[in-house]
Amino acid sequence: MNKKILLTEGVNAQLIKSAVPAKLTIEQCAAELAMSITSFRRKLSQEETTFKLIHQKYLNELCVHDLLTLHMSIDSLVVKLGYSERATFERAFRHKFGIRPSQFRELSLVGNDQNNQQNLSVIAKSMPPLPDSCQQLIEEKDQDNFDLQRVIEIVAKDPIFTGRLMGLASKAIYGKTPNNIEEAISRSLGINTVVNLAVIYAVKDALVTHVDGSVIEQCTNVFLIAPNFFKQMRKSAGIDVKLDNNLIEQVLVFGLLGMLLLCHKDAIKHQLMLHSLRGIDDLHSLNHHIHEVMNMSVYTASSLMLSLWHIDASVIKQLNHLDKVSKLEVKGDKQDELVLFMLSCLYTLATGCKDHSELEQKAEQLKLNGFSEIKATFFTAH
Repeated sequence: MNKKILLTEGVNAQLIKSAVPAKLTIEQCAAELAMSITSFRRKLSQEETTFKLIHQKYLNELCVHDLLTLHMSIDSLVVKLGYSERATFERAFRHKFGIRPSQFRELSLVGNDQNNQQNLSVIAKSMPPLPDSCQQLIEEKDQDNFDLQRVIEIVAKDPIFTGRLMGLASKAIYGKTPNNIEEAISRSLGINTVVNLAVIYAVKDALVTHVDGSVIEQCTNVFLIAPNFFKQMRKSAGIDVKLDNNLIEQVLVFGLLGMLLLCHKDAIKHQLMLHSLRGIDDLHSLNHHIHEVMNMSVYTASSLMLSLWHIDASVIKQLNHLDKVSKLEVKGDKQDELVLFMLSCLYTLATGCKDHSELEQKAEQLKLNGFSEIKATFFTAH
């Protein structure tokens, strides 16, 4: 395993050394690493990757990183990225991010880290309280007498939430259409899932006028299917690691909530975030880049919201742990890898990215043999 990692690192080291990384060829890279082309390709294939994929990912990262950190002029970046002229680069960037490179750079300079964090904290604290039914569900979740009948009793007092649960449980991916709310909860959703969904609907209602409509719709739709996505991952993809299912489901439902806080129209850098969601396909890359300009990540933004609503402290602790793992501050285990992978899948669904090649490679590395079925169910339908 170490040799595989070293080979990938070796390719990236060659790209970093190159004055014009876009022009580094597979032949040049293999030669620098004292390997034949055949051996080079074979060993990268064993890692479920290729020189082309590593090369393209590096150039994508370089583009965003240097625009955000002012490491070089845009003209110099154009050369490093291999474009024949600046106009061609600007067209490609605008097509992907919906904005010119110079505008993207300007947006990154708005506000500083401290102001941004204070700003987000004020926004989170000013959000309206959770609906009574939602607060009741959360408060009673830890009680010994919290069972199906008590959940039905609370939910029945909120006809809007009842209708939403019936509609969600009626979708094909949740199985047979329920006849009443008891069947919707007991056969399709489960009582723990109902509590999580109550929070998501409350967030959607609270932010509907404060977050771009397409963003809040796409994100909340994905948060709502997260429980079933997790269920299918365990069943179809063959996850063979013992997981704390209730905790992990909460992490998947709430882990990306911070995207909505970062996109709030009162957030200092909300425009930068909106364009980043459009142009950055990978969740790890998004977190890396926004940490550089905001000193926070989607996970820490999610934790901020959840802490104010007194959501299970173990969820917040887990999100903070995943943040450290993703920043390589601590070493993650197999469960961490799986959860980060599932969050990456949900991010891909939320942003509508059509290139799933990296997820497919990671699924192979994690030995999730049934991921093709997951992709057919969720990535095609949503």
